[in-house]
Amino acid sequence: MIVIVGFNKRYSEQFFILNKAWIEESWRLEDSDKKDLLNPDKIVENGGQVFFALENKIPVGTAAMIKSSDDRFELAKMTVQEDLRGKGIANMLMDECLKFAKENKANEIFLISNDSLIIARNLYDKYGFKEVNLDSQKYDRGNVKMILKITN
Repeated sequence: MIVIVGFNKRYSEQFFILNKAWIEESWRLEDSDKKDLLNPDKIVENGGQVFFALENKIPVGTAAMIKSSDDRFELAKMTVQEDLRGKGIANMLMDECLKFAKENKANEIFLISNDSLIIARNLYDKYGFKEVNLDSQKYDRGNVKMILKITN
């Protein structure tokens, strides 16, 4: 059984390991990745949250909500362990991220992705994210920006 939990420092290393694995499937780890992945506690301290999908108390997926402004969060670092993909875990993480955004009175969630990530794009489309002009240079691999307007 999978459960979704908020940040716990004991899972910090898994946050790095899980994300490094998916990023390095196609790209290299960038400095902007390392900044977030090596300091998940800073995401939380700055008003965001890092969620973990646990199976038997072991992290098998993760997603971060990075606070961008008082009413805006970046959805980032969402991944599921490769052998468990396709089992609805990303949906569970997304649901928790949306709940977090609403509880924190966000008006918008944005994300930066790559158009080669077809399965991720299908997830974002399913949840109502809309593609907008890319105005971010945070990731070299990022060539798509999407936003989701939140109605509380």
